[in-house]
Amino acid sequence: MSILSRRHCLTQFAGAGLLLWAGRARAATDFTLAGSVWERTGAVARLDPYLLYAIGFVESRQSRNGLLGPWPYAVRTPAESYYPDSFMAATRLLATLPKEQITDSDLGWMQVNVRWHGHRVPDLTHLLHPDINLRVGTGILREALASAPGDAELAIGRYHTWADEPRGRAYGARVLSLRRDLRMLAGLRPDGPLEG
Repeated sequence: MSILSRRHCLTQFAGAGLLLWAGRARAATDFTLAGSVWERTGAVARLDPYLLYAIGFVESRQSRNGLLGPWPYAVRTPAESYYPDSFMAATRLLATLPKEQITDSDLGWMQVNVRWHGHRVPDLTHLLHPDINLRVGTGILREALASAPGDAELAIGRYHTWADEPRGRAYGARVLSLRRDLRMLAGLRPDGPLEG
């Protein structure tokens, strides 16, 4: 059973993003991205905000006070994953990490990889800003979608890895499944278009 089944999830807005709480059954319309940064960024990029949220959830989910969702300040290095409480705490952490760990780090709720995408911002701390991180991640996703027209699973998988197709496809399938669950929770058609 999916962690996001209708029977076991409700939503609340908390801090920088929408978080989920596993709890008692509530109506499907309890979950919405309306008015969120996910919806605003999706509208600009012409992408389904539930797709963006699903990627953020898979990449950086964190549980805080019984709430589960993408964590905007996530820092994943080859050695360890960190979930600082705030932008300032995340930037302080980044300043203390060895340079070789930062080079191979994934930052923010979209887990933007520094080695491959750090050039997209003038300062790496920008990738810890939720809005900037989401815009950069959305740009990376747009490029991945353009690389495999008609094959959403592969294209979304390329957001995660280009080099390992089976692993990428597994990632794409996971994101698409979560997106369907999220859309159902929101009372939307689960198979709505990814782009538009």
